[in-house]
Amino acid sequence: MAMPVAPILPDREIWTIDDLEQLPDDGNRYEVLHGELLVTSAPSHRHQNAATALSYLLFAWCREQTGWAALGVGGFYVDRTTFLLPDVALYEMDQHSAAPWTDVPPPVIVIEVLSPSTRRRDRHRKRPAYLWHGVREVWLVNVATRVIERWTAGAEFPVVESQSFSWSPRADVPAIVVEFATVFGPSET
Repeated sequence: MAMPVAPILPDREIWTIDDLEQLPDDGNRYEVLHGELLVTSAPSHRHQNAATALSYLLFAWCREQTGWAALGVGGFYVDRTTFLLPDVALYEMDQHSAAPWTDVPPPVIVIEVLSPSTRRRDRHRKRPAYLWHGVREVWLVNVATRVIERWTAGAEFPVVESQSFSWSPRADVPAIVVEFATVFGPSET
């Protein structure tokens, strides 16, 4: 099997959302974070299974709730130099909205499935950026350890989930039940 070839990209000091539109459709994910271009290759099978399972879970919940939308891959526009693409995002907005990313409110939840090549960036750069710019909660999903870290803006440390849990965006909205066997597959122990 041939390995993907790294794209040859123009040299820029500051990247913007406009620059992203000029990049090739080559299977890579292109984002900008405070003017820096972030390039991520296609995810692994296990990564994609976990992201898809969480997308389906949130999408099914959204079908039962009015005013909520789940997207995998979601978009998070901050400004011309920060546009991120989390693996999954939950928004408080109509699920059939045609609003451009520039008009979409920050997601309520952003989910990043950690990969060996991106885990440091997702944990130490993207997670704080999401929380700083209005995302209420960031879930970092580790398929190797079967753990979900739930980060909020005010917390120094995450809530670490190692088995199924329930979460609700507000007291007046039914909870989402996150079943680990659905997200990670059957336990090997």
